[in-house]
Amino acid sequence: MTTPRESDRFRRGDVVMYRTLVVAENGECAPAVADVRPSVVVEDTPKLISLWLPPGTPTKLSRPIVPEQPRPWLDGEWELVDAVWERWNMLTLKVPDQWRATWVWWTPDWEFLGWYVNLEEPLRRTPLGFDLRDLWLDIVVDAERNWQWKDEDEVERVVERGLMSEAVADRIRREGEAVIADIERGAWPFTDDIRGWRPDPSWPTPGHT
Repeated sequence: MTTPRESDRFRRGDVVMYRTLVVAENGECAPAVADVRPSVVVEDTPKLISLWLPPGTPTKLSRPIVPEQPRPWLDGEWELVDAVWERWNMLTLKVPDQWRATWVWWTPDWEFLGWYVNLEEPLRRTPLGFDLRDLWLDIVVDAERNWQWKDEDEVERVVERGLMSEAVADRIRREGEAVIADIERGAWPFTDDIRGWRPDPSWPTPGHT
């Protein structure tokens, strides 16, 4: 992600659009928005982008046009539908230029649940917020730091359908292995102090101002 001017950075408490794009590396379809999560800016600095997604936030999610069609879906195979984010408080932690984001999860009542590592390209800054290209492979980490891979089977289908090259698939696997090393040695953000994070009480729930 190109380093922005300080005047282009978002302020704490701003509501931004955090969008997921599906991009076909084979060029067969244009990038398409597959997910929109309005989020509150916690931090936007050269070292860290941090966003809070509270329960009750109106969102848009993708749904396959053909019911039960397995992912990945190409553009035209899904539609965006209105939804409400209900299950978790989610804090997104993204170091600029890293090929990962860590989502920290709590219940709506702030019981700590763990972490979820989303392997993805570096963020693209937009006038409305941030766009990301999800790279399908994920790592789920519970509150005791037990981890497991997620969606390994989807990565194979993504490569087969031309959404990702073998080279990128190899890169995210290596990135995931680096994440696992961080988990096992208790490196940030897999630390106990993150459990006590709370939002500024003055911040709004997006869509409720």
